Amino acid sequence: MAVAAKKNFVIITFAVGMSLGLLFASISFICWHRNSQKKSLFLLTAGQAKLIASNVKCSLAFSDIKDANEILGSLKTQNHVVFACIYDCRGKPFARYSRDDARQKDFEPAPPLKTRFSYRHGYLIVSEPVIDEHELLGTVCIWAKQ
Repeated sequence: MAVAAKKNFVIITFAVGMSLGLLFASISFICWHRNSQKKSLFLLTAGQAKLIASNVKCSLAFSDIKDANEILGSLKTQNHVVFACIYDCRGKPFARYSRDDARQKDFEPAPPLKTRFSYRHGYLIVSEPVIDEHELLGTVCIWAKQ
């Protein structure tokens, strides 16, 4: 009887150890995956903000709102971009883009961020200055969501 109890104890200990190991591995994988998604969303959105900032220099320099809106319109193909705004050098909204299903009142443009990115209300907000010849022309701000 004592041998059978020892066997059962070993089996139970092994099963509990394996279960805890699988649980720990699963939690680690979920955390890694979530962090990886956030990082790739940030890199993608930051790259788009830089691209738009380089393309909108002339629009800001010559106050061409139509051209700036066309440039922001290119974001329609990006499902993660919910809202974007180009600000002039005084911090006033110059051009805007919002996804069709986005409620405009949720994204009332705030002044451009002093930091390059932040998380607010579940959105990643990336800000990129528009600079030409060492002069600040404006700022591009993109709101993205996974």
